[in-house]
Amino acid sequence: MAFAKGIKPLAGFPQPFGDKIKVIFDRTGPTSYTQFSTPTTGGDVINAADLSQGGFDDLRIGVDTTGQIIGYAVPYLGGYTNAVPKYIIIYYSLVTATVGGQSQTIGTQAAASSNFSTLSWRCEATMV
Repeated sequence: MAFAKGIKPLAGFPQPFGDKIKVIFDRTGPTSYTQFSTPTTGGDVINAADLSQGGFDDLRIGVDTTGQIIGYAVPYLGGYTNAVPKYIIIYYSLVTATVGGQSQTIGTQAAASSNFSTLSWRCEATMV
């Protein structure tokens, strides 16, 4: 199944969530994944501005639609009760197989240059 590139909010979102905004969206993976090594190097960046919001309080991401790759959300410049401008997604393999055109090993960070543009993740964000 081919997925539209980028971030696609579900129908009816964003929605008010108390004083916050809740956005549930589908995220298509990058065409060439760069492995995460520091908060300023690598990973798959999602900016609050990509969702037309001011910042993230929280972002949750799980397993892709094939069940092979899991994403972990790392807040950029997070903490100290402030919203953050972006999250960095780090992808890990749940299988030992070829995924995204690269050999993946279960339990390790996805291989560099993996093409995840045919994979999609459902995400939930609390935003400001």
